[in-house]
Amino acid sequence: MGHNDCVLNIPYPPADVKEKNLYYARLLLNNYAGQNGEMTAITQYLYQHLISEECYGELSDSLECISIVEMRHLEMLGELITKLGGAPLFRTQNRGRNIYWSGKFVAEIQNPRKFLIKNIEAENVAIRDYKMRICQISDPMIQNLLERIIRDEEHHITIFKRYLAEFEKSE
Repeated sequence: MGHNDCVLNIPYPPADVKEKNLYYARLLLNNYAGQNGEMTAITQYLYQHLISEECYGELSDSLECISIVEMRHLEMLGELITKLGGAPLFRTQNRGRNIYWSGKFVAEIQNPRKFLIKNIEAENVAIRDYKMRICQISDPMIQNLLERIIRDEEHHITIFKRYLAEFEKSE
């Protein structure tokens, strides 16, 4: 698997909105900076890239590449939040309370087999959350972008499953 195999060759629709909507902006903050959001994915995969570099070079390269794709998602969600009239801060809201993004959200798992299983679970949660947003947000421009992001997350699951199969073969 090469470094660019993590990038789907499908363009993203523009990060545009029909009109300002603070409710939509608040919903997207969960995907942006929630415990299972893009900020967590970026830092999780960067951590895994760094700890696996020495022994698992190819896996490490893929994790770095995927973290960069997640960074692009973070940027696009931040653009949507801003255009919706919200502030792209690294926090969510629960019952009017601000919950700030935290490094505690990054799992300190060092075993590649174990963290790949966790990554697959996390990507499935992300997909579920994006599908929920598509139902909650009736702006077709936002829906199209979220559908495109889901395709990346599904692609990441395929990559993680491929590495997991390799580790299970060698056990």
